[in-house]
Amino acid sequence: LLEIRKLDCICPLSVLMWPLVSFYGDSFVELIKAEASPQTSLQLQFRTSKPQGLLFLAAGKTDYCLLELHSGYVQVCFVARRSQLNDSAFRLVELHHEQDNVTLVIDKNDRTSTKMPGILYELNIDYGFYIGGTGKLDVPYIAGALPGFRGCIDGVSFNQLDILMPLRPSPGFKNIHEVSGGCSDEFFAGEEVSINFFSSRSYISFPSRNVDDEGIFEFTLQTSAASGLLLYHPGQAGDFIAMEMKNDDNIRSEVIKLISRSGKYTRGRSFKGCLRNLKANSEKKSLKNVLVTKDISAGCEMQSSFKTNLSLEMAVKNPAVKAAPMFEDKSHLLVLSNLIVLEGGQASLESKHIKVNLDFQKLGISQSQIIFDIKEPPSHGHLKLNIQPLQEVNTFTMQDVWQGKILYVHDGSEDTYDYFDFSISISSEKIVSAYLEGNEQHMFSITVTPVNDAPEIKLPKLNLLCILENSKKRLTNRLIKVQDNDTDSVDIRLSVLGNLSAGYLENSGHCGTPITTFTNEDLNKGTIFFVHTGVKNSRIILRANDGEKMSKAVVLRVMAVSLDYRVVNNSGINLLQGVTSLIRPRHLAVETVPQELKVRVRYEITEPPHFGQVQRQNSKRVWEQVNSFSQLSLQRGCVRYYSTFKHIQLENVTDHFKFKVSTENRISEEHTFPIEVKWLRYSLLKHAPLEIEKSQKKYLNSGNLFAVIVDLEVPEDEIHFKLLSLPKNGQILLNDQPLKNGSVFSQKDITDQKVAYELIQYHEDYDSFRFLISTKYLDSNSYDFEICIKSDFRNIILTNNSLNVTEGEGELITSTKLFVQTPDNKTFEYEVIQFPKHGKLKLTNFSGSLENNGNPTTFTNKDITDKCLMYVHDDSETTFDEFLVRAFSRESGKGTEFDPEVEPLSVVIRFCISVQLKNDEKPVRVIDKIFDIVRNGQRLLTLADLCYHDPDSDFDDGQLLYIRRGISNGDLVLTNDTLHRLYRFKQVDLDQKQVLFIHHGADFGRFVLFVTDGKHYTSLLLEINATDPYVRLANNTGLLVQKGKEETISTANLSSITNQDIRNDHEVTYEILSFPKYGRIYVNNVLMDSFTQLDLIKGHVTYRHDDSSNLIDTFNFTIRAGGVHLDAGLQIRVYLESQQQPPRIVNKNSLLVEEGKPVKISKGKLQVVHESSSPSEIVFTVRQLPVQGYIWKFSSEESYLSSDQRPALTFTQQDVDEGKVRYVQTVSDQLEDHFFLDVTNGVRTVNGIEISVDIIPRMIPFEVQNFTVFEGGSKALVEDYLKILSRHFAGLSCEFILTEQPKHRYVENSRIFLDVVLINYLHFTEITVDDLCAEDKDSSPSQLVYSITLPSNGHLALKSSPNKSILTFTQAHIIEGQLVFVHHGAMSGGFNFQVTDGLNFAPRQIFSITAQMLVISLEVNKGLGIVFSFLPGAIVQEGGRVLINKTNLDASNLLIKLPDVQRSMYEVWHQVLSLPQHGMIVVGERNVTKEKPNFLQYVLDKFGITYIHDNSESLNDSFTFAVWLNLKSKPATKPHSEILEEMFNITVFPVNDQSPELKTKRLHLKVLQGDVSMLGAENLKVEDLDNAPAELKYTIVSNPNNDYLAMKSNLNVSIKDFTQADVDSGKVWFVQDGSSSSGVFYFSVTDGKHRPLYKLFSLDVIPIALVLVNLTNVVLPQGQTSVTITDVQLSAITNGKSTNTMYEITQPLKYGHLMIGNEQVTKFEQADLYSGRLSYHLTNLSASSEVLEFMLFTAEGNLTGQVLNITAKPLLQIVSDLQISNQAAYKFGSSDLDASELANLTNSNPRFEVIVPPSHGRIVKKRFVNDTVLEDTQVFTQADADNGVLLLDVDTNMTGIDLNLWYIIIPLVLVSVLLIVAVTSVCILLMCQKKKKTKPVVKSQTDAILSSADQCLERSLTVPTVTVTPLLKEAERSTASTFVAVKHEQLLPTVVSPATERYLKNSFLHLDPEMIQYCRKTNPTLKHNQYWV
Repeated sequence: LLEIRKLDCICPLSVLMWPLVSFYGDSFVELIKAEASPQTSLQLQFRTSKPQGLLFLAAGKTDYCLLELHSGYVQVCFVARRSQLNDSAFRLVELHHEQDNVTLVIDKNDRTSTKMPGILYELNIDYGFYIGGTGKLDVPYIAGALPGFRGCIDGVSFNQLDILMPLRPSPGFKNIHEVSGGCSDEFFAGEEVSINFFSSRSYISFPSRNVDDEGIFEFTLQTSAASGLLLYHPGQAGDFIAMEMKNDDNIRSEVIKLISRSGKYTRGRSFKGCLRNLKANSEKKSLKNVLVTKDISAGCEMQSSFKTNLSLEMAVKNPAVKAAPMFEDKSHLLVLSNLIVLEGGQASLESKHIKVNLDFQKLGISQSQIIFDIKEPPSHGHLKLNIQPLQEVNTFTMQDVWQGKILYVHDGSEDTYDYFDFSISISSEKIVSAYLEGNEQHMFSITVTPVNDAPEIKLPKLNLLCILENSKKRLTNRLIKVQDNDTDSVDIRLSVLGNLSAGYLENSGHCGTPITTFTNEDLNKGTIFFVHTGVKNSRIILRANDGEKMSKAVVLRVMAVSLDYRVVNNSGINLLQGVTSLIRPRHLAVETVPQELKVRVRYEITEPPHFGQVQRQNSKRVWEQVNSFSQLSLQRGCVRYYSTFKHIQLENVTDHFKFKVSTENRISEEHTFPIEVKWLRYSLLKHAPLEIEKSQKKYLNSGNLFAVIVDLEVPEDEIHFKLLSLPKNGQILLNDQPLKNGSVFSQKDITDQKVAYELIQYHEDYDSFRFLISTKYLDSNSYDFEICIKSDFRNIILTNNSLNVTEGEGELITSTKLFVQTPDNKTFEYEVIQFPKHGKLKLTNFSGSLENNGNPTTFTNKDITDKCLMYVHDDSETTFDEFLVRAFSRESGKGTEFDPEVEPLSVVIRFCISVQLKNDEKPVRVIDKIFDIVRNGQRLLTLADLCYHDPDSDFDDGQLLYIRRGISNGDLVLTNDTLHRLYRFKQVDLDQKQVLFIHHGADFGRFVLFVTDGKHYTSLLLEINATDPYVRLANNTGLLVQKGKEETISTANLSSITNQDIRNDHEVTYEILSFPKYGRIYVNNVLMDSFTQLDLIKGHVTYRHDDSSNLIDTFNFTIRAGGVHLDAGLQIRVYLESQQQPPRIVNKNSLLVEEGKPVKISKGKLQVVHESSSPSEIVFTVRQLPVQGYIWKFSSEESYLSSDQRPALTFTQQDVDEGKVRYVQTVSDQLEDHFFLDVTNGVRTVNGIEISVDIIPRMIPFEVQNFTVFEGGSKALVEDYLKILSRHFAGLSCEFILTEQPKHRYVENSRIFLDVVLINYLHFTEITVDDLCAEDKDSSPSQLVYSITLPSNGHLALKSSPNKSILTFTQAHIIEGQLVFVHHGAMSGGFNFQVTDGLNFAPRQIFSITAQMLVISLEVNKGLGIVFSFLPGAIVQEGGRVLINKTNLDASNLLIKLPDVQRSMYEVWHQVLSLPQHGMIVVGERNVTKEKPNFLQYVLDKFGITYIHDNSESLNDSFTFAVWLNLKSKPATKPHSEILEEMFNITVFPVNDQSPELKTKRLHLKVLQGDVSMLGAENLKVEDLDNAPAELKYTIVSNPNNDYLAMKSNLNVSIKDFTQADVDSGKVWFVQDGSSSSGVFYFSVTDGKHRPLYKLFSLDVIPIALVLVNLTNVVLPQGQTSVTITDVQLSAITNGKSTNTMYEITQPLKYGHLMIGNEQVTKFEQADLYSGRLSYHLTNLSASSEVLEFMLFTAEGNLTGQVLNITAKPLLQIVSDLQISNQAAYKFGSSDLDASELANLTNSNPRFEVIVPPSHGRIVKKRFVNDTVLEDTQVFTQADADNGVLLLDVDTNMTGIDLNLWYIIIPLVLVSVLLIVAVTSVCILLMCQKKKKTKPVVKSQTDAILSSADQCLERSLTVPTVTVTPLLKEAERSTASTFVAVKHEQLLPTVVSPATERYLKNSFLHLDPEMIQYCRKTNPTLKHNQYWV
């Protein structure tokens, strides 16, 4: 009995019965569960009076089982049962489904059966089960709304699963909505039954109906509340009608108001009371007509209180409705005022609350005769008579009220309102008023003032918590329920009283930490656990506190039980190959003992199945392969076996998987779950060859190919044939489209004759292709299908062998590759009907050159045999090409009609070309970005971060090999083995997520990666940036959706990135904070409030617009990734259906522009319209830019001239309409241009609008063609030979001027026009200071201004503009030689002038001018020297061109020396003698070269010549030329005399076209910690050929994180800007803040024009290091009391600025003290060690060693925990290299062991004690010298050794044994006056001797340790010689000395001079910081045969 009781306490069992449940129209029960079974059993009972309603739905994605009432009949899926069942009686429905049989049974005897069509009989349930309604389920097969069920449902059982049991919700598993237990009476109430509305949420809903202009609604009501909503009817577009009851002015008078308005009704609560006699337009309404009800009941208790019928006419359009009041006016006979009472308290009814307006004296009645009768008592309290004890009253008098005897006592509930109904009467025979007869009821209102109650803790039955031993269990709000209606749950705290003996409570956020208090919110969140650790039975005492009041303490008993379990079901499953089968508890189950305790049972798969997968359905309802699953997943139908083996299984093998059961902390032995698979196989019922006869194409049918699966019926459209190879001579067509290798067609396609074979080329009588059969179950082996060719094509002999060609090269197509012939040798032509896609066909002529550039459309057999036909590959990365030709004989004719039945001597040939690819491309980086990572964290390196592509198409990008170098701030490791560093990996490893980056060190770094495809190498820098964890938006472009439609939200619209190690996209979640107002968000067609990154990637997230008129929507969300989140929003733009139409192009006309000028793109040239879009919404995008100009857009007409001349890439139609868009022509000598535009209205886009530009050239474009004339013949010069190219000059009358006659013939009837040039001789004279000069001591020459009158015989001008007359100039112009006089007119003349300095004027004076004749003298053999009339040179822009014409270069004045009659016979020729160095000269269309250097002056005059600069950075250029006169009748040849040579100078105006270039390879600066360092040109150097260093400006974008940059002149002020000149001159310095961390700063540099160059500069901090370089034991010779300590034993160095090193003793010395001179010290300096002033003094003479513990420090750092050993050196001499014979005992002597020095010092005989005896002998002693008796001894004296009585007795037969023996002898010294000391010495080594010294211990607290060679370590006689090179900086390596390790004897301190020692120390000061990291910080233990060097 006790055991049973204990089990009952653990988990009380529920009564095993099916619940009876009421459904109210919108109620439903949802059980989320997945299942698949070929058998179904369903049973339920229902009772209803409604003809429609959903009873049961098992919902899958496509499969479903639907049981519903339809017009009163039960309908199951497609099975209808014709018996009326809405008769309010209980009906039992049973549904049975097995394979294809479905049976419906009603009430056990009415049976209907049917057969299911098809072959798939298994019912796959994906979403779960629904009773009474479908909730939010959204599946296509219930698109039409199914009405909810109203009635009662009992005992729902599906496949023995109780759907309704238990009737309580379970999050994520079971939803219960608006159902109640039992069967409600309201479903079966009659039409006359009144309706009781008993809560503020009560309502009934009738079917909606359309109301015309007016309608009538009638009812009778009884109210129990002062106000409430009576009626609500929605209309269109948000309109509604509502009728409500209100209590006006707190007077007992209800007014019914009718409201009709637009908008949503948002008023308060429902009407409370009863309604009956409901009519709508005179039609009765009752509970039988309703669709949905809530909180109502059938019938009211007080039927007599219904007094008034209300008949309201409602006009929708004109809602002016009047309603009669409910009660008459009572003339204020009774006045009521609310009673106010505290919650749980009491209050008296007083006269101020109830007042009767009667004149009692006049009526002759008393107050005691006024009686109040309670009709309906208060709901939340009682009325009592205030006498002791209190008595409940049903009546009271007015006198009781006046005397305060009536009390209202509140019951303490949380309702803030109460009332009672009463009537009033008078106990008098006098008739006072009809209202006082007790017939009228009145309501008295009571207002309850809330009071904060103490919280209450409720525990479950028996107050028991059951838990497994030594486990922990979550405490939930079901176990511990805290009730407090006054306080928010967040503000309630629970406390644990006393100590817990059986364990402790913990919060999951801090596991292992006991807690004694927690909040109710923690309890609701499920974060509180009880951890059991102690006895089995205990208790927890709890108390709740709301901040003001405490609850009562409650006791929760804790009982711990032990757990056992066993496997009760392991039957396995049976299934077909290729399908899935759920694993249910009947197949696999574990039973725990005790059964009532809910224990989590898991199945851990130890060996997976061989032919399938075990899968589990996750929370997103996605099946995924798992290695474990739970018992709960089995119960919910979420575990299945998926048969994945798709091949033919020849043997009848079974599958299985092995597992272990895991419960809490226990794991079972291994079990095997059997799986029996029915293996399938195919059968080819038909497999007959296809015969081709007359036509080239023939369709396959079922007689050729028909496949089935044995013993399984599969639809034909599910049986697929996959092509494994293609036919050689033809192709397979599906729906007349050719199929490729791997293409698929179905059995149904064959049956429907959609699959055909088409013969392309005839080569043999046989063709075939290979295929396999595939279904969802399995794949077959391969089969061959044969085609027999029996046609007249055999008359054609066809050669068709594929061509092999190398990538980018060409190959001849010869007759061995392609040729068609017949037995009678007919000639064939070939018509190309499909050109090659990746190359061209070429026809070559006899010389081997190509005749055309395009593909020839035809060729002949002769072209093939003459080897004129060639295929040239286009160098693309393609491996295959082909072209189609039709070969036909000349008799059949080209282009004859093709007859599909008969085709004489014609065949279509597909010629294939194989391309052999070349590895000619380097890998190209396609992902180039910084790799972000969490600081000191890890993250996968994937293709999203680093990716290369090899353009060679035959190369697999996954095989690209990455080779990395050192990483400064992290490591690359293998993902599953983080100890495995990766130095080489492939790109496929990135794809498979095998590469992990682990960060440590600096936040920013970069490292080099080399990428190779095996032949080509390229390198990259991968930048690493470590920050705090973040999540950011990577893309948020918004969404465009059509009105009323839905659109997918993909990663193109929304995506995020993070630097955390998140390896699955479903770990990044988007939680919707505010939903869209005009639409909804669906995930997999389910309305959701969150989605994941994986959902976005797979396109599962959609936005569905609600079809409202709102065209802008948005929703906000929180992105969560790891432990961080980000709030953001997505904008949604809605467009109309009309906007779906593309924009319409109205105008698209060519532009006409003059060369070098702009032209407006007007509306007449370009106009695009859209009926739903404005011009500003129509946007043009320049898809392809113009070549000869650019598109320009400016903001307004006023800014036209000042607009930035940058090309516009986008503009709108409105910009075009307003004339803001221009095409600007820039490139000269061009005739046409074009550009392409895309235009969009925001929804649809029209691509590729071409706008042509016609350019009017500045010069006439002229083309000359050569022509041929027969000897002695003639030919007319027609337009074909002399052609003007531009159509704009076609209508002009152009004259051609013959400038040079033919040499061997002449031109007839030609007009020769001589170009008459008027040559002006211009001569001017410079006016110097000798001619005109003014001085003023107060003014500069530029301030002295001359004002003149107009000269009478010429004009004054500036030399730069000699033709422009001036009337003012300055003295500066005269001094600079700029003022000239140009003579014309009379020989004598002048002008008046006056000089002023701006304030004073000099007197007016006259300047006279007299002109002289120009005299030209002729000297023999000197030629004629002529001054050029004008040779100013030319100015050209860098990289530009300049026209040199007559104004720049004019030699026509050479003709002056000739008589006038001869001048027309000569012409002036120029010859360039030296070409320009930085450009070239162009005459017409030819370049001037050394071979063709000549040009005419005539060309200069008419057209000019052009100098074109080569875009170099030169500032000037020149060329020299010769000029001479040449007879026109003779060839132009430069004479030897009478020539003039000159130089033509060209000034180049520089253009800033070179951007700054960074010359420094590594941007870094090393600086000592806390120091300053100069930033020099070796650290930072940028060069620009166009700019000086002072013009290159640096800007610091982000300051260094370890201090600042400053100018040398002021190191206290940080700077943001500096120049390269500042860097070069050493003005820029870095000031370090003293921190040890290195830093970076981000800077930009620009020349002021080009885009700034952004770079990162590293600042490497060299930590201050204080290092001991000497720490050698101090040796105190035995017998001395002091020893000097120098830098040989103790020395330190530092790289800091402070070189004064201090030492301080940290522990007092035990046996002595340190002294400097005569002063005892505990501190000393390094200088004391150098000078030898420091000494150690021994005070305790019995000590043999001393330890000096000290620290050392400078002003910048310290080194602690250091130790210096001081040891005594024993006065003992021992022999070395002692060799003895093993034939006799060896006698020791004083030469072997000599302690005589000790004996003399102490005046004693030293004693020796043997501590370790020899291994191969013994120490023996004679009593006296000649004694033969040897005695073993352990103690002997120095005298024994001296007297020869001490011997070593060696064992016999020891020859060949290495006596490497060690033993220790301690000399024992007699007590002496001088000193007492115990000396330890190392003694005899028989074969070889080792010496050993103490190894010093050096500790350092800094990373930068300067290691030095340890000179005091174990060493053998044979010492290796090792050369050691210090790790010095680059600049000092040349001066570094090498150190040579020598033998031990040479390492004594005396051999190293102090100067050398100090040099070595200082050398180590300059170690490279990068090298310091490789120096050891501690001395490792030496192994055998290891030596220090």
